[in-house]
Amino acid sequence: MQNLEIERKYLIVLPDEEFLKSREGCVVRHITQTYLLRHENDVERRIRKIEDGKNTFYVYTEKRPKSSTTRLEDERDITEDEYNELMKERFSYLTKTRYAFPYSAHTIEIDVYPYEIGGDALVGRAVMEVELKDENEKIDFPSGITVIRELTGTREFSNKTLAKRVGQSD
Repeated sequence: MQNLEIERKYLIVLPDEEFLKSREGCVVRHITQTYLLRHENDVERRIRKIEDGKNTFYVYTEKRPKSSTTRLEDERDITEDEYNELMKERFSYLTKTRYAFPYSAHTIEIDVYPYEIGGDALVGRAVMEVELKDENEKIDFPSGITVIRELTGTREFSNKTLAKRVGQSD
């Protein structure tokens, strides 16, 4: 199903894990995000293996850029067999732990990466994403979250770029 994904992204100071887990409604997921070879221009293809401690889910996604904050997104659940078949097309991958919790009118997603990446190292930092209904929508940040800078529209901290920088590619 095709949706518009309108998202803002921020580099933040890494909050304490217990602080994140204590947020009402917090869901913790361990994600392996694998990028696939492209078949068309400007179409990013990826698969995810998502583990929540009880279950494992597999998701296939295609994204097409529309603006710096908006992309067309096609996403669907897939089987483990489909996931394993698509793994043959992998280009690069990364792992992360995602803490997601409701806040105000949004869901806050904080991705914690187990890597130190030169220059703007991620050790002691995390990436916060907020999906919006409108590109101009105001965002309220939860207390306890310290924003270092906005990353929206920068490729430097896209998951695909991070996967390449940490050397997790085939």
